[in-house]
Amino acid sequence: MAIVNDILDYSKIEAGKVSFENVEMDIGSIAGNVVKGLQELAQEKNINLRLKTDPHLQSMLKGDPTRTSQVLTNLVHNAIKFTQAGFVELSIDIKDQTENTVALKIQVQDTGIGISEEKRKVIFERFTQADSSTSRSFGGTGLGLSICKRLLELQNSSLELISEEGKGSVFYFVQTFEKSFKTIEHENISDTIKKEAERPLTGVNILLVEDNPMNVLVAKSFLNRWGATVDVASNGLEALNIVEPARHHLILIDIQMPVMDGDEATRKMRGNGVTLPIIALTANLPDEIKERVEKTGMDDILVKPFLPDELYRKVVLYLLKNKSTEEDLFNKC
Repeated sequence: MAIVNDILDYSKIEAGKVSFENVEMDIGSIAGNVVKGLQELAQEKNINLRLKTDPHLQSMLKGDPTRTSQVLTNLVHNAIKFTQAGFVELSIDIKDQTENTVALKIQVQDTGIGISEEKRKVIFERFTQADSSTSRSFGGTGLGLSICKRLLELQNSSLELISEEGKGSVFYFVQTFEKSFKTIEHENISDTIKKEAERPLTGVNILLVEDNPMNVLVAKSFLNRWGATVDVASNGLEALNIVEPARHHLILIDIQMPVMDGDEATRKMRGNGVTLPIIALTANLPDEIKERVEKTGMDDILVKPFLPDELYRKVVLYLLKNKSTEEDLFNKC
């Protein structure tokens, strides 16, 4: 699936079908979630995976959180893959800023196998790795760096490399973001762990409608960890048969599914008088399907792969709008 997704992603970029969001985001939180998500992989190899963010970065920024997460995940995962001992560090530093914009230097440094000077020219090409033995030893398609490079170029940035064979590599880029003038709420990884331990969604019942077992596993794991009870339907027709407005508080529904897709299922639910908040799960960018979702009767969109904090915020937002749970959740959250 990872290989197919890489190929589809690159094909979409080459065909000029990629568009970018320009929404408020906390880049420090995005980086924290990337590091947290890859921490177990690093620990398996006894690699010290760490994150450093500039303490002077106080503003929320405007950008594309999904694509930013994709680039950082690709770079950090690559660094872990090619590092046998030592560390991998993701750092974010302010390079320059004005009243309205900030230029960030985002860097991933490792103590891995490094890349020779002659190979540095080709590693950003599609389906290319530094050596013919690389795919046998480490796996991969040779598309990850190409995708990162093209995504950054489309956002007026450039992926650069400093490396010495046998001593490690530094991949970095400088990207300018518009400030949103909203101060960052410093919810770091330890805050997230604390939040999960408090189980703030205890007593909440969510209907998850999703046909992909991996997506079900990820969403259900986080929701259960926060205390929610999750009922799962594998398609829209099954969801219609098990939804109970008296029991469920919210519905998370995939748009594309076999038997009955999310659009049709939502229309039928609304036609049957179901007024529960319904959040669409989709791999599309919100701008691409916003009008379609509104016409269907869904309340909001959550882009896959989603960040845990983004899932949490969306769920809590719509639960607080549900008068039957507002008072209890306000006290917990």
